[in-house]
Amino acid sequence: MKKIITSQNKASSCFFRTSIKQPNRKALIQITERCNLHCTHCFVSAGDYGSFMSLENIEKIVIPRLKSCRVVNITLTGGEPFVHKDIINILQLLKEADLNVGICTNATCIKQHHLEALEKLGGIHLNVSLDGFSEKSHGVFRGNKKSFIKTIKMIKVLAKKQLLQGLLVTPNNLAESEEYTRLCDFAVENKASYVLMNPLSPMGRGVKSIQ
Repeated sequence: MKKIITSQNKASSCFFRTSIKQPNRKALIQITERCNLHCTHCFVSAGDYGSFMSLENIEKIVIPRLKSCRVVNITLTGGEPFVHKDIINILQLLKEADLNVGICTNATCIKQHHLEALEKLGGIHLNVSLDGFSEKSHGVFRGNKKSFIKTIKMIKVLAKKQLLQGLLVTPNNLAESEEYTRLCDFAVENKASYVLMNPLSPMGRGVKSIQ
């Protein structure tokens, strides 16, 4: 049964920017339920609780199944992927399996050793969530006002190291309309390939945000 993704008056959330030519596929993998933030709109209701996908299961179960299903592009998500203690080892396994890898992150848990490992592995791109251009619209929306400054600083670092691919935005009523112009200008300044706007999703904590 085909999923309807557009209609005359609404569109579904899009978590991928590009498509893959048949017969290949792409996949989104939630490697952890845990997150250091508590975002108002989180569609998986992530927080400082939940489980991690084990490195052993990724190596012995997930990767073989992905290969058998002709998956060539992987996007890691959570929760927050960088709270997973084995994130670098996971990336290594995926690269060794000849898979193209991207990561969706809030960019507040990325440490120096992560950056060094990402540069060494090469070919891994990061998409960073940025929901507004102020402590109110981004920080409060994500449950931590200080997260805005951390995210902005890390986006600049990722850009300099050529690890940044795009910015992921969930527009919200805490943001003034002109903030999105500033956000797009910031994306251009940091050579982001795109700014992807995702609407609030009626799942997880997003249900309460929409009501």
